[in-house]
Amino acid sequence: MLKGIFHIHTKISFDSLIVPESIVEFALKNGIDFVAVTDHNTIKGAELLEKIGKIKVIKGAEYSTEKGDIIGLFLKREIKSKNSSEVIRGIREQKGIVYLPHPYKNHKLDRELVNKVDLIEVFNARSSIEENRKALKLAYAFKKIPVAGSDAHFIREVGLTKMVYNGNGDLKRIILENRGCIVECERSFPVYELLGIIVKTIKLKRIKILRELWGLL
Repeated sequence: MLKGIFHIHTKISFDSLIVPESIVEFALKNGIDFVAVTDHNTIKGAELLEKIGKIKVIKGAEYSTEKGDIIGLFLKREIKSKNSSEVIRGIREQKGIVYLPHPYKNHKLDRELVNKVDLIEVFNARSSIEENRKALKLAYAFKKIPVAGSDAHFIREVGLTKMVYNGNGDLKRIILENRGCIVECERSFPVYELLGIIVKTIKLKRIKILRELWGLL
């Protein structure tokens, strides 16, 4: 059996403070076999964890598109497009998995989009009970594989959800065969989302200042 956590952000994301080393430490202490690291619009966070080693890392990213966020898992390279169809095409070209996170939070859902995904996040630790309930109904209606995601931006959020999969070997195949079940799903405190907004504001302001200083040199 394999125990894992989906939808984790690192300090590479503008709204997160999680250092990669703390994710590895948490995983080793809690018997976690794999983590899916999905920073905003980049695989750099996942690559940092891969360099540390010690645990299996699913290399992914959460891409912003005109229809809402789309996560790609098992990626090998970056995807630059902001167009939903092109992002999904880019994931498919890498033989990755298309994962729809928090579908009822900041998404413009349509049948075309839902038909193209492999996994639907039926429990997101930062979503409301009603949003998660609707996500579960969506997954069943479209016969999509359900998954739970921590949507962790702070280390205390990392273990809020856990998945367990039967079998060993090719993890991507095991996930796509829907051989998993949700074993933990705890909602995050709203304060963490607020803190994320504050962190994002500070980080972006710092980048703006650095760019302005660079322009003066």
